[in-house]
Amino acid sequence: MKSVNEVTKLSGVSRRTLRYYDEIGLLYPSAVKESGYRQYDDESLRRLWHILFYKELGLSLDDIRSLLDSPKELEKVLLKQHKQILLEKQSQLQKMTLSIDRILNDEFDISMLRAFDKNKIEEAKKNYAKQTCEQMESEDALHNFFRPLSRNGLVDTTSIVKKITIIMNIDWGKLLEFSEEVSDKFHKAMKDGADSLAAKDAVTSFREFVNILMPCDDATFRKIAQAYLEEKKEISKNIPGLAGFVNAAILYFINNQNTD
Repeated sequence: MKSVNEVTKLSGVSRRTLRYYDEIGLLYPSAVKESGYRQYDDESLRRLWHILFYKELGLSLDDIRSLLDSPKELEKVLLKQHKQILLEKQSQLQKMTLSIDRILNDEFDISMLRAFDKNKIEEAKKNYAKQTCEQMESEDALHNFFRPLSRNGLVDTTSIVKKITIIMNIDWGKLLEFSEEVSDKFHKAMKDGADSLAAKDAVTSFREFVNILMPCDDATFRKIAQAYLEEKKEISKNIPGLAGFVNAAILYFINNQNTD
């Protein structure tokens, strides 16, 4: 456990900032002593690392909260892609350092101008955004199981594109893989019933998925459940009863989430 003073020395984050993160629910202390002094364990310090990392990338605190509340697998994809961009930046800095040494030795040739070329970095960023937008514009970009979200106006497609390309900057294909996992969980849970543990797992994963795209409180989740009934003909075309099962499982989860 680390005290506030120790955390500020380790990270450079001020006491006021740590208190603010606590107030907005971004980073809670692991424990608070009777004297009121806050303490942070390894898990909370790991979360602080992620907060500081995403701040370096220029993300807002609201965007950072969305990322930290996303499934870990998606976060790993994000970190791997940003690592590639950072490696490109590191390579550029190395070239600039070598150029400085040569200038100090009164040396120069035109190849040293390449140290200022940021095209590779910008190209990497554009590629991620381009691939995501192309997937989103495709008719089959969203798995059929999730059509009720967009058809009923529950999810703003423009907002999704912005979030994925600018905020999360992840491969849309990875998100689709997660969506397929969710729909598969619902399919397998049908034999156990809407009140089963398998159904609860499916609903929990579904809510995690929706939270990536937009805030999903109970009221919104109820609207989503209703949307599946309205689209039951399409959703249940290949798997009879699926739409009704999704509706029942979501409502059971909402009505019983505080009684487990």
